[in-house]
Amino acid sequence: MTTARFPAARLTGLMAAAFLLVAGGPPPERRTVPRAQVAPAAQPAPVSEPAPVPGPMRAAPAAPETVRVPDLTGLSPGDRARALADARRWSATLFLGSSVADGKLRDLVVAPWSGSWGDDTIVGGAVQYRVARFWRFFMLDLEGGGLYRIGDTEGGEFWAAAYLRYDGFPWTNYLYTTIGFSMGPDYVTRLPRVERGTDLRPEPNQSRWLNYFSPEITVALPDYPQYELAFRYMHRSGIFGTYNGVYEGANSFVLGFRYRF
Repeated sequence: MTTARFPAARLTGLMAAAFLLVAGGPPPERRTVPRAQVAPAAQPAPVSEPAPVPGPMRAAPAAPETVRVPDLTGLSPGDRARALADARRWSATLFLGSSVADGKLRDLVVAPWSGSWGDDTIVGGAVQYRVARFWRFFMLDLEGGGLYRIGDTEGGEFWAAAYLRYDGFPWTNYLYTTIGFSMGPDYVTRLPRVERGTDLRPEPNQSRWLNYFSPEITVALPDYPQYELAFRYMHRSGIFGTYNGVYEGANSFVLGFRYRF
């Protein structure tokens, strides 16, 4: 019995092994491919960042304008004051004064107290521009200004004038001093009393347009020529009848403060 069953068990094992070998199929075929023939793996394309959007263009802030200070080395106090004043071409003046109701120009210049004061109080201002300096001590300024007469006249006055100035005085090292004379058109909105006369004796020749002739003296400390005190004699002049036959006009004295910038 033992000998007969052994071949049957062995046969069964061989058949199972053969079945498993056939079910597994042939062994896989191994083929080698040269390294150069292997296609590289596709790399993803780099994603580009969007270009920055430019913002609104802003201009660089302008540097504040400053007064150009000239080289003052070796200059006398007077010449230094002239250089500093010329470096500040613009200036502004505020003034206050009084009209003179009667009196002629030649009399008031010599003896200003001889006139009749107080008919009008003068309040006004002006702006000047330094055009040039020549012959060392002479200057040319342009001016535009206006004022109001409070009192008998109650009217405005406006002018545009050129000033010829001189500052070559021997005491300039101690007190910077200038003197100037003006010429230019002058207009009033209402004639002062001295120009229109009275109801009984009106002036025969009248004109709202006259010449602005106003001698002026200014003083300042040599180290601070940008701060000036101005004494001005304001005269509306007919220039010997040139303006509609007018020979005399209104006269006023004013005191002003000027700042150069």
